[in-house]
Amino acid sequence: MEPLVSIITPVYNSEEYLEETILSVINQTYKNWELLLIDDCSTDNSYQIIEKYLADERIKYLRNERNSGPAITRNVGLEKSKGEYIAFLDSDDIWAKNKLELQIDYMKKNSIRICHGDYIFIDKNSKEIKKIITDDILSYKILLKENQIKTSFLIVNKNLIGEIRFPLIKHEDFAFFLELLKKGESSKKIDFMAGKYRIQESSVSSNKLKSAIWTWNIYRKYEKLNLIKSIYYFSNYIYRGLRKYK
Repeated sequence: MEPLVSIITPVYNSEEYLEETILSVINQTYKNWELLLIDDCSTDNSYQIIEKYLADERIKYLRNERNSGPAITRNVGLEKSKGEYIAFLDSDDIWAKNKLELQIDYMKKNSIRICHGDYIFIDKNSKEIKKIITDDILSYKILLKENQIKTSFLIVNKNLIGEIRFPLIKHEDFAFFLELLKKGESSKKIDFMAGKYRIQESSVSSNKLKSAIWTWNIYRKYEKLNLIKSIYYFSNYIYRGLRKYK
């Protein structure tokens, strides 16, 4: 029997794109999954969209008691998940229909515990902007130079995650990925376009400086790298970031 995959999707005022995201899960060629839609106290029509799909027993709705942010919301999903594998899917991203099938098959055949894929940047109107090609192997040191992993295109064996959780800091996903790889594990890539990553206008322009500050803080405060190492990795981060978003 196919192993169960738990898909964790934080939902906050996601009505504009949420249905397309849910459908990209329902239409997967791989069928043994549970989708945990965790509502972080939305004030729009997100629940009305979700409600239409709750007849599918694989789709589960949870709601935070208070607005808590993506880190706590994803951690709730990790606590509630029942799958052997964990996948994440942001509420405005879209999966290729064979995403789960290809990644799970690749992981089983190659006995690996973490796997990532390439992806396509799209804009708010779903227009393709750019294909992003990631490295075949991502180690802890490689990831420090550039966060090539997007949460929606990663699958992790739950036994690798263990007690690791998303920290309550900015760029919590980057810190989480580093923690997964810190003890010598590497993420292997299956060579296909795993899906589409939606870039909101704010994420391209006004957040660039904030993102750089958050990354520096991860180097210094979370990873506790010395100044020389921090400057080295931060220089790589700036260079690669400019190249990616060019």
